[in-house]
Amino acid sequence: MRYILTPLFLFFVELTFAQSSFPDFLQGTWKMENNEIFEHWDKLNENSFKGFSYKLKDGQMTITEYLEISETHQEIIYTATVLNQNEGKGVSFKGTKTDSTLTFENPGHDFPKKIVYKNLNEKEMFVQVSDDKQKGFAYKMQKQFQRISPKDTTVSNPN
Repeated sequence: MRYILTPLFLFFVELTFAQSSFPDFLQGTWKMENNEIFEHWDKLNENSFKGFSYKLKDGQMTITEYLEISETHQEIIYTATVLNQNEGKGVSFKGTKTDSTLTFENPGHDFPKKIVYKNLNEKEMFVQVSDDKQKGFAYKMQKQFQRISPKDTTVSNPN
């Protein structure tokens, strides 16, 4: 009996993880190729990512939009809130996912109607923003890795 349950358990564990719809590759900070524009994403829990897009100029960070990806009732929703647009309200896009691509669409929005994130490898992704016809743009982003300094293991005297 034990020999039957072990493979069955492993099958269900693998099935559960294979069905994860969240874009773990997005986590971290990404820099647009040949530009000082960045996206930063944090995974808050199994059903929610929060992020923001920003520009760097002369060392000054200017946030341009707030981003969120959430999953409710087996539906993935991407919401972008662009500063100084749409009266501060977010615009939502319905998402689909394949192994390496996230596609978000909102046919009722003026522009964009479609946003695609394609994971090329652990260091690069391709982003395409379009009206799903002629108008749009695309670019590569490189993951920005933080240098982790060695942990200070000395004990200091609080007195």
